Amino acid sequence: MIAVLPPLLSATSPKAPQTVGLGDRFHYFRGLSGRRYLFSAVGREELADFRSAVVIFARRTADGRLSAHWMTVLDSFGRPMAGDRRWPPLPGANEIVLVHLLSETDRARRDVVADLTPPPVEVALAA
Repeated sequence: MIAVLPPLLSATSPKAPQTVGLGDRFHYFRGLSGRRYLFSAVGREELADFRSAVVIFARRTADGRLSAHWMTVLDSFGRPMAGDRRWPPLPGANEIVLVHLLSETDRARRDVVADLTPPPVEVALAA
């Protein structure tokens, strides 16, 4: 599990799905490299059906973007590769579950997570 601090914000959603009536199901997140990764919103109850995927838990911000606060890679059995025993995490209010299915290997999925993980924030404390 990776807690995302500061929260990772979604990029502009693709327009084509909205145009053909698929609504707000698809979302992009932009990595540190500048690459965009496409995620699909799924019901929390569907999460057990997914294998070999990157999963993000997010909440909608006031401006309509998604703020990711939790991210992991699922292995071929649908378990988080980081070994988090709290799987799936406890549901939060207004939480949206997103999956990225386009990375073909475990290495590629770990690379997606690394690219989407913001650099650590250093906090300076006054003496």
